[in-house]
Amino acid sequence: MSSFRLPCLLLAAHLGVAAAPAAATDCPALRDQFEQAVAEGNAKASLAAGDQLFSRCPITDADWQALSLRYAAALARSGRTADALGLVSRCISRQPDAAQCAWEKAVLLGKLGRPAEAQRALEVARGLGAGPGTVTAPSSLQRPPSPAPSPRPGGGGKAGSGFFVNDAGVVVTNAHVVSGCRQLTTPAGEKLRLILADPLVDLALLQAAAPGPASASFRAAPPPRIGEDVLAFGYPLPGLLSSEGNVTTGILSASLGLADDPHQLQMTAPVQSGNSGGPLVDASGNVIGVVVAKLDAGRVAAQTGDVPQNVNFAVKAEEIIRLLESQAIPYRLAALTEHRSAADLAESTRKFTIQILCSP
Repeated sequence: MSSFRLPCLLLAAHLGVAAAPAAATDCPALRDQFEQAVAEGNAKASLAAGDQLFSRCPITDADWQALSLRYAAALARSGRTADALGLVSRCISRQPDAAQCAWEKAVLLGKLGRPAEAQRALEVARGLGAGPGTVTAPSSLQRPPSPAPSPRPGGGGKAGSGFFVNDAGVVVTNAHVVSGCRQLTTPAGEKLRLILADPLVDLALLQAAAPGPASASFRAAPPPRIGEDVLAFGYPLPGLLSSEGNVTTGILSASLGLADDPHQLQMTAPVQSGNSGGPLVDASGNVIGVVVAKLDAGRVAAQTGDVPQNVNFAVKAEEIIRLLESQAIPYRLAALTEHRSAADLAESTRKFTIQILCSP
């Protein structure tokens, strides 16, 4: 693991570990409050309950990874990234084989601007089996596999989706959509230039020669809630499905990804190969995520005896915003206001979504 380790005294100061232990009867209630706040997407309540839970209550080794990842996400969202890093480092100390904590350590080091340490942590995480490209049961501690972008008809490349985020022609997609590409273009032959790729959260920024007919806005407030209506748009299975793009609808089924991945959302809107990189929007048409993966139903069924249905994932909008701000790229925020029809949402989302063609 990385040579860096946050001093325990600093973490203790921030987390208040010197506080008097909670009564044993209080700890189950604190945990319930914490998990309910996380499930509701209430960042402020998650942080408040997490501060008390981790400073006052005993936590078993078996619970450390799941709980610390959720608390680390709340810390990072509130700007306490160093505290979050210290927490996942403690998780690794308690559970040296905690693959998801190792992966999260790499992500947080990257956010803190320490790329060399992030790379070393990434190598350790991959050695434990974490990261895109792994396929596991829902109870595993690894991330879901990022599906390969759809092969282009006739071979010779792959295809994915992306969307414009401003009037300067900046496009967001997944890092796995653009990896290994010698050239990136639209179906009309317009070239796309890679600005930056972040494989840790599977995002990439591209520059188009000209702006699109419209650009997306990101959800500002309130935070997305479980049960909200969502819509996904993209260009799946090129050559088989419609070239005008495909829309699917569903609900936000969880505020965290597989194994409580804090960087992703889970939704029921169906997606296929080629949807990767497309937008996931709320009922007002604001982007709340980037479609990234779906659970491998066949492998899960083989391991559990149960076939999962409508289990799909998107990278959270806050991760996109973090990447845009790291490059000083402008973007727009908007609130959830009116609830528009699926037809109206599809029409507006289609205007800022594009197909991305990759030539190896």
